Amino acid sequence: MLRVGYARELPKGMRRDRSIRSANAHAEKDPEMRTLIIDAYNLGRNHGYWLDHLRLRREIFVDRLGWELPCTDELEFDCFDTPAAHYVLTIDDDDRVCAVSRLLPTTVRYMIEELWPDWPYDGCPHSMKVWEASRFGCSAHLTHAQRQEAIRVLFREIYTFGQDHGIESYMMVMPKFIFERLIRPNGYCVEYIGDSRKIDGVLTCLGKVSIKADRAADPELLLPEMRQYDTPARTA
Repeated sequence: MLRVGYARELPKGMRRDRSIRSANAHAEKDPEMRTLIIDAYNLGRNHGYWLDHLRLRREIFVDRLGWELPCTDELEFDCFDTPAAHYVLTIDDDDRVCAVSRLLPTTVRYMIEELWPDWPYDGCPHSMKVWEASRFGCSAHLTHAQRQEAIRVLFREIYTFGQDHGIESYMMVMPKFIFERLIRPNGYCVEYIGDSRKIDGVLTCLGKVSIKADRAADPELLLPEMRQYDTPARTA
């Protein structure tokens, strides 16, 4: 479980970064979908959303996909849910978490290096400029259009987080169809950095999504960026 008081695993240089602590919620003009970033500093006031995101992770990865992952009651979490993690959530107009992702710098223990150390062509990186994005998923209870919007808004927030914190690229392991149908068509630069593999019968790729520091060259320029720097506290 994530222990807020345990600071050793926080990446160097980010432990006292107040910009990360304050920029915890971003909102879209469309009230149906908004995003929230939870980290070790704002978890206390957002723990209801954090628990909901762990419930959704169990629903997606354990109940639906059948992965053998550690769970406690209705919650799925693993050894990579440390204070170094940042959780990007999409929340719908009924205040439900409907899409999730976990971000980790490659300067700490991360999933790709632990599970597939030989997968990247050039080896596993260890840099604050390269982060891993994992546990990327969406609720099955949304309509097709709602799922598309939830994922679009989620990924836009992941990209903006990268720009805000000097990240140059994300590493991701996903089914190839997600890269080709959802990420690349929205204007994001995807490069495959390892051979494709079959995982649980699904063609899966190790991809790198590059982040452009120049916001004038952003994907999805038609999506306005409106930031909300705090969110009401929510209990479980």
